Amino acid sequence: MMKTMRENAKVILWIVIAAFMITIVAVWGAKSIFLDSKSNPDTVAKVGQKDITYTALGEAWQSRLQQLSDQGVKVSDDKSKEIKKDILNALIDRSLQLDYAKQLRISVSDDEVAQAIASIQAFNDKGVFQKERYVAYLAGQRITPEDFEGEQRDSLMLTKLRDMFYADVKITDDELRVYFTKRSRRVTVQYVYFNYKNFLNELSIDDDKMKDYYAVNRKNYEKPDQVRASHILIRADASPTSPTGRTDEAAKKFAEELLVKIKSGVSFEKLAKQYSQDPGSAVKGGDLGFFSRGMMVPEFESAAFSLKPGEVSGIIKTQFGYHIIKVTGKEAGFDPTFEKVRSKVLAEMQKDEGTNLMKDKAQSLKDAIKDPADFEKLYPAFHVSPRSVTFSENSKPASIESADFVDTVLDMNSGDVSNPIQGDNGYYMAKIISGTESPYNDADFKKKYDSLGDKLRNIKFTQENQDMLDSLKKQEKVEIFEKNL
Repeated sequence: MMKTMRENAKVILWIVIAAFMITIVAVWGAKSIFLDSKSNPDTVAKVGQKDITYTALGEAWQSRLQQLSDQGVKVSDDKSKEIKKDILNALIDRSLQLDYAKQLRISVSDDEVAQAIASIQAFNDKGVFQKERYVAYLAGQRITPEDFEGEQRDSLMLTKLRDMFYADVKITDDELRVYFTKRSRRVTVQYVYFNYKNFLNELSIDDDKMKDYYAVNRKNYEKPDQVRASHILIRADASPTSPTGRTDEAAKKFAEELLVKIKSGVSFEKLAKQYSQDPGSAVKGGDLGFFSRGMMVPEFESAAFSLKPGEVSGIIKTQFGYHIIKVTGKEAGFDPTFEKVRSKVLAEMQKDEGTNLMKDKAQSLKDAIKDPADFEKLYPAFHVSPRSVTFSENSKPASIESADFVDTVLDMNSGDVSNPIQGDNGYYMAKIISGTESPYNDADFKKKYDSLGDKLRNIKFTQENQDMLDSLKKQEKVEIFEKNL
């Protein structure tokens, strides 16, 4: 169950914050987050007696800005302020959680820190920790081992705190039945869809931005030469339990006999199905599909790329045995230039930037809604048209371009307005207009018991965690100085 909880990270604020902050510290190179206000009066927030300085926030922001620049994304002044707020809120939440964990006397041993660092893939070679990689990485990021290990210790402490609170979340069967009944409803929903394709005139994508994006993502447009081939594999296996008992010499001789049959007109595919000892391809008449250079062993690859479509090789020996190869197709590679892929670059940038803009628009609508009745009053000002759809958990609407829409809406109460829900081309906002309960089905309830339990536990955990954070913020008198952002 804990595994399921961790996999369902999108609904768990703790995981989001922890992962976000690890990225800030371990990748962006942020060092000391909290400094005494006397040594650095440039304060952007106060958490109790601690100051968060713009210097510390600025390190994380500059690294984030570099990431966006590497992706070909240019950030407006308004957007930069929004991102800084997100980083700052994450820093505040992390500080509150760490202080609370210390109050509860949660600790992390040196061995636990060492094990966590040793498990990081960037520092491993074939599963073995490489100290040289670790030292080189920290030097490249200008992070001291003490700072990095301290951040790992804090992250482990947050994980322990999260796990402790999650274990304390209790769900009764009655609560679960109520939740099951709620999700079994057939609901009618009014929604608006912020689809970026309807707002292309609001995007500003010039050739300079496109060329920057192309330079960063050029490899995504490259296509190597490819060949499609089928093969028949004959292995040598003279062990007592072998079904063939063939020596290496016998395997080669049998492969030569098959090659004679192929040249006389016997179907290659038929012989592959009957005799090939590569079970993955034999059932498909020996077909291996398309592959590029570097995907096969050198002897096999060299022979395949030297043949023309329809040609059959001689006997090719590799470490796997004796092969007969038939090439069935070839595709020339593609070396992209900006002009060749300009339309693709434009389309990708429109989707990337458009989706971000749609998220901002949907969140602005959500922020403007103080009462559910405001939904109908406010959405016209955002230039989106309302639609309605009726569905249940077992009759998902084909018109909705979102993997999360149905799941999110069924967790809502009638009359509530959703947060922005991600779609294929933007974001949805939805409101349940009416709902009809389905007859209770005990067999269905038992079938969904575990999965519903995980969902409800995550919902309760997220809410309790947010309540706890809100309470800690009041106790610590958190202040944010937006003018300093």
